[in-house]
Amino acid sequence: MKNARHRLPTGLLETLSARREAEDPGMLTMPEPAASGQRRGAFKPSDRLTGLLLGCAIGDALGMPVEGVENDEILRAIHRLGGIRDYLAPQPHVLRSLRRLRPGCWTDDTQLTLAITRSLVRERGVDHDAVASAHVHAFENFELRGWDATTKQSCRRLAQGTPRTRSGKLGGAANAVAAKIAPIAAVSHLRGEDRASLLDHCCAVSVMTHHDPRSAVGAYLVGLLVQDALDAPRRWEPEADRYESLMEEAAWAESELAGTIGTTDEPISQHLSELSDALDSDADELAELSHGATHHAWASIPFIIALLASRPWEFEGGVLATVNAGGDTDTNGAIVGSILGAACGARRIPRRFVDKLEEAEMIRELGHEFAVSVDFS
Repeated sequence: MKNARHRLPTGLLETLSARREAEDPGMLTMPEPAASGQRRGAFKPSDRLTGLLLGCAIGDALGMPVEGVENDEILRAIHRLGGIRDYLAPQPHVLRSLRRLRPGCWTDDTQLTLAITRSLVRERGVDHDAVASAHVHAFENFELRGWDATTKQSCRRLAQGTPRTRSGKLGGAANAVAAKIAPIAAVSHLRGEDRASLLDHCCAVSVMTHHDPRSAVGAYLVGLLVQDALDAPRRWEPEADRYESLMEEAAWAESELAGTIGTTDEPISQHLSELSDALDSDADELAELSHGATHHAWASIPFIIALLASRPWEFEGGVLATVNAGGDTDTNGAIVGSILGAACGARRIPRRFVDKLEEAEMIRELGHEFAVSVDFS
């Protein structure tokens, strides 16, 4: 990173708001939101939010058996298996903390997404301190399935009393924040908050564990796709120019965060631009062009955006294409599953995935509680 501040100002939201209100002709203006129709009268919050949570867990569990460190090993395992079509047992190369899991089990991505969702239910909204406490509770009480060192170290600092604005690793540019941002993006959208508020949430959550603009911007872009999904008429069919508008959103978000988190030589907007001529490629080719779609936010998030923002998908086809492309299979699967699950709703997720999913009934119950807790007034 360059020009990165070592501390996020305590008044983060106030700082960002002040910068937006300042009259600076050289600063990027916020892009206009993509056009979308009114949510239809048949919109059922419980079905959509349960679909979001189930989709996250399903994508995570489908990618878990081949999750590893080296992408060459991941791709060889997928090839050896003849592709991933259902839940499988962990393969020999997977992370040590995953080797005892059975088919249908999920990892840290779902653990933290559910932990954050429970904090949203308890607080009946987004409270950043409560989100930080949810991380600590998960770290201290859960089996740490595939947790990366950055998240573990940051949660340890939070548990020891480090303020959440200074607990994250400087330069932590992974996709972990994007994997758990979906429930926060959903609450922000369903309560009518604007895009600037979503960026504020993503920034606040990011610096708890990953203090890097790419982590926050990646989460922001995934949050926008979650919001698109909630506006969708029970299917995923993006606007024709959605990829281009998300490139603009990335550039705007990077400009907004430059004075708080810092800047980087490899912004996500740059990687999105590099993929813009390859949107007709299949998932495998997009992953290869996205530096393997590995755990780096600048590799994983452009792959996901290129995959989703350029074409329609059914839940099963989209999630399976994602995990079979290699890279960070469980996290990429969790992100895409969250988005497509929110778009189609729980009732349209294939039963064969739900019936064999770890703690599916608990996730259903949490999805219902989550919907009840959202105040639409």
